[in-house]
Amino acid sequence: MNLAVIVGLCAALAALLLLVWRRSTQEDTGWSSEAAHRPEMPVRLPDRMILERCLSSKDLEFISSFESRALLRLFVRERRRLAMAWLRQTRREAQLLLRLHVSSVRYAADLRPGAEAKLFLAAGLFLLVYGAMLGIVSWYGPLRTRRFLESVQGLAVILSQLGERIATAIPSAAMTAANV
Repeated sequence: MNLAVIVGLCAALAALLLLVWRRSTQEDTGWSSEAAHRPEMPVRLPDRMILERCLSSKDLEFISSFESRALLRLFVRERRRLAMAWLRQTRREAQLLLRLHVSSVRYAADLRPGAEAKLFLAAGLFLLVYGAMLGIVSWYGPLRTRRFLESVQGLAVILSQLGERIATAIPSAAMTAANV
């Protein structure tokens, strides 16, 4: 049962990654390939406050006070659309930044393969997280996504604290076993 769930999740993530890759090749980024190789091309990541506002629950409380289901559906649909647009804009800017990096180091004499591999892995991780976030936002909506991310963050803190306690307990247990 557990293996089937893991295989299903892997297949879903692979399908999501394929979807993201297809969309990135189909969408027009608005930049010509010639313009992307110029070093003066500005990279402007979208303001994080826009995403914070899209994920805010204060506006949902305000809209809910009107007790109109149509207004609430419109609000949630528009917030989902805005959050997904923010994510796509972030991906486009990250891809532009990566293209600028590749074009600038293409003929570099002091290229460090380790650093480039690390950057490649970071870019892959970014695309994986982007795909997951896009899927979660499109499936659950931005407001539920925020609550989900907060709970995951809380669990990560708990696991980190537990790991620290286990790590400090192991040497003392090993020392008492060695003394016996």
